[in-house]
Amino acid sequence: MSLPPVIALDNGGGSCKIGMAGQAAPTRVFPNASAKAKGERQTLLADLLADTREVSQLTLRRPFDRGYLCHLDLQREIWMRGVRSVLRRTPGECGLLISEPLFNLEEIRAGTQQLVFEELGFRSLYAAPAPLFSMHRAAGLLGASLTAARSGAGVVVDAGFSFTHVVPFFKGQILEGGVRRINLGGKAMTNYLKELVSYRSLNMMDETYLMDLVKEQLCFVSQDVRADLRAAQVAARSPHRREFVLPDGVHNLKGYVRDPEEWARKVESVKQAVRGAESLEEKKRLAAQLEADQVLVLNNERFMVPELLFHPDDIGLQQAGVAEAVVQAVTATHPALAPLLYSNVILTGGVTSCPGFKDRFSAELRALVPDDCSMHVFQPQDPTTFAWEGMSAFGSSHLYGRVAVTKAQYEESGSWAATRQYA
Repeated sequence: MSLPPVIALDNGGGSCKIGMAGQAAPTRVFPNASAKAKGERQTLLADLLADTREVSQLTLRRPFDRGYLCHLDLQREIWMRGVRSVLRRTPGECGLLISEPLFNLEEIRAGTQQLVFEELGFRSLYAAPAPLFSMHRAAGLLGASLTAARSGAGVVVDAGFSFTHVVPFFKGQILEGGVRRINLGGKAMTNYLKELVSYRSLNMMDETYLMDLVKEQLCFVSQDVRADLRAAQVAARSPHRREFVLPDGVHNLKGYVRDPEEWARKVESVKQAVRGAESLEEKKRLAAQLEADQVLVLNNERFMVPELLFHPDDIGLQQAGVAEAVVQAVTATHPALAPLLYSNVILTGGVTSCPGFKDRFSAELRALVPDDCSMHVFQPQDPTTFAWEGMSAFGSSHLYGRVAVTKAQYEESGSWAATRQYA
């Protein structure tokens, strides 16, 4: 008897990664949110929001609040859109494998099970934290070369939308006493960027979706903050200065990063045309070409925003930076495990894909790790979908059938599975 197909859904606070278990990559990645444009009635949901051409003046609603699933009605709409429209599947024909937050509340787990079985009608369900699937995936990729990976030992740094978690593992199991959380993630970084540019330049406080795109395109992690700050002191000559042309709602709908060299050539061309113009009106018309676009200028904001993860006290958050949090997590486990854990540190989550993150993190962690411990930091090609890749392999293996709760079991025992241990 063949097993039913399993839908793998990495249900993050910022985005959903969805596909069928066994696939090499998710079918689609889309915002875990709904949005409405100012003055419009139509609601953009999930993949419709990802595909929208206009990204300014969007009011977002998210099912997650402070890292936990709080709005089940909105989440149901997003899941149904993903299952029926993106995957073109019927829930009653499939099992569901989803990620959930670490230390998820039993009431939320019970509500999720009720949604999955009673309202959506899935045949089976298994939920576990995303770092668990990341460790499974790393074991498959690195097991041939790393002893720690073969034994299921290591530390997963999951820098996601709501929080950054540092999760130590041994024998494939989460060492819960060593888990550390930094109350910073992609959402806090976007909010900080909005505040910085609104104070220094244009008011962008209502442009969360747009500023998220700006952050992804322009931010990077500095390898030497003091040197970069000195270089950025004179904004006009700063090597870090970039200009983002904001959407105008007519010709430019999504905005774009202006190429400095191309813009310099255009400025020089217009200046020559102005000098050659015969009338004052013609000079004004040509000069207006350089002022037509509304431009958001970023300078040291590009690297000071990601700097929050390394120095949370920059915004008054009295917590350890990400490298120090790894040391705290390892120190909280058995001392004999330290060499294994340091030898397999895995970077996952969308924030870790910021350019320069791995190099800066590795340098700071190496300075804190004892000299007699070897250290290996692994950053996958796409940290955003790495956990989903682990879910895909897990959902297509015999392990899913062993640990998943079936609809019949749920109907017989209710939400008893809310307290089950992870595989």
